[in-house]
Amino acid sequence: MAHQALYRIYRPRSFEEVTGQSRVVETLRQAVRQGRLTHAYLFSGPRGTGKTSVARILAKAISCENPTSRGEPCLQCPSCLAVEKGQHLDVFEIDAASNRGIDEIRDIKERIEQSPVMGRYRIYIIDEVHMLTSEAFNALLKTLEEPPSHVIFVLATTEPQKLPVTVLSRCQRYEFQRLSVALIGERLQQVMAKEGVEAEPEAVELIAEYADGAMRDALSLLDQAVAVEGQSITYNQVAALVGTVEPLMMEQIMTAMTVKTHDVAQLMRILDGVYQEGKDYRLVLRGIARQIRDIVLYRQGGQDLFPRYRQQWLQKLDQGLPANISFTAWFRAIELLAEAETRLRGGFPAQLSVELALFKIREELVANPLLAPIESVDSRKTGKENDTVQLDSRSEHSVERASETRGENWDYEGKRENASPTALPESHDQQLSVFLETIRQARPSTYALLQEASIRQTEKSLEIVFSFPAHRDLMMSSHHKTLLEQVLERVYGPEMQYHLLVGNERPPARTEPSVSKPPAKEDGGSLEKDIHTWFGKELPIKTTE
Repeated sequence: MAHQALYRIYRPRSFEEVTGQSRVVETLRQAVRQGRLTHAYLFSGPRGTGKTSVARILAKAISCENPTSRGEPCLQCPSCLAVEKGQHLDVFEIDAASNRGIDEIRDIKERIEQSPVMGRYRIYIIDEVHMLTSEAFNALLKTLEEPPSHVIFVLATTEPQKLPVTVLSRCQRYEFQRLSVALIGERLQQVMAKEGVEAEPEAVELIAEYADGAMRDALSLLDQAVAVEGQSITYNQVAALVGTVEPLMMEQIMTAMTVKTHDVAQLMRILDGVYQEGKDYRLVLRGIARQIRDIVLYRQGGQDLFPRYRQQWLQKLDQGLPANISFTAWFRAIELLAEAETRLRGGFPAQLSVELALFKIREELVANPLLAPIESVDSRKTGKENDTVQLDSRSEHSVERASETRGENWDYEGKRENASPTALPESHDQQLSVFLETIRQARPSTYALLQEASIRQTEKSLEIVFSFPAHRDLMMSSHHKTLLEQVLERVYGPEMQYHLLVGNERPPARTEPSVSKPPAKEDGGSLEKDIHTWFGKELPIKTTE
């Protein structure tokens, strides 16, 4: 005798056994209990969430000779057993994917007037109803609008948007939801206990994740794992089965993308191993994105957000990754992975798409490790820009790490202790990138002004050269200037000066003042002087008498 699939063995037989659709189940149960049945139901939702199973349970409950007081079928009477075996004379199940023409619907219309044989109702379950042709829908429409009193239609579909509005308006609609990973995992544990199968918690979670909310897919994947691996299932075995990346290889990929000491050749060797093992590149991209998401949650919300068996793995992975990569940079990495998957769907070579995505992520994360954002406490409360900018805990941690290069120590209240002479890092470009990115995250308007300027960096000063005097004067306003000075001191140290210049101006020879101020207006200045002050002397002015 052929082996029966697990999803068929453990298909729910009553409303009580349905997992994750409590709202739908309770409404139908009460309708059966109170005798408030309608002539047409529409069950819609993702595949494998129980639409057809609930339709059969509803048919059993309606046809049952001894229903319980809660509206459940008894599962023992001849009617219940006949429905389960597909032998009930009043319950008809039609697959619209293979019977989608007008002739099949006409056949239903010809038999619909016949009286029930075994019960009070004739029940028609039409699965994948969206596959019917337009002519078939038109033929069905009149029957749905005014069916005989002894007929009930139950329509099931994964794509309700393809149904005509005239059909939708004549049905009582029930939406089935994707099942959560936790619910699927719990059900898998119950099934494994009955089947005598043991599995690592990580393996069960991986099966639940890749089922994508469908209980049927989860049971099919578990059935496949048991057939391949026997009664003991490990995470690596399931990972190889679904085509995703094993933990060790995932750790190598994450490290190669973020750690500066790892070169591009190492990342290429890892990707070559992925290619040799025949991994599904779409699943590889999604696996990396999911791992980045877990790292962000782990750093932002702590280990309590994860099951105990995953905490140790995330702690190990987190310790091997740079601590000064901002959440914005991580989110940008996920966006690049999503773009790569879009290119895969468009026919772009799979291996090249994955390589380009990971190389670009590495370049952004390694060459430009961004500080975590600066936030204004007062601006969060009032919605207005404020002169005082304070670092959150993650930014303070990043600035403290940068300050260690200069031999400084910050007490998290903006005061320095044990300051030593400034020692610039190896790359001035990297330091300037940190400076600009910190300002961008703290106040985009200040960053926009800096984008209009060219910046020259020396050992002792930062020269910010604007094209127009108006931009320089805006930068000298209180809120822009205060932020500029705070970030400058935190990134470069207290000895670093800055000069706001226009055009070909040069910084003053003496170093005491940190800012080159615009020339003061003379009393009684003319309109031409004001215009030249704001837009430069090169602007021609045409006057009229």
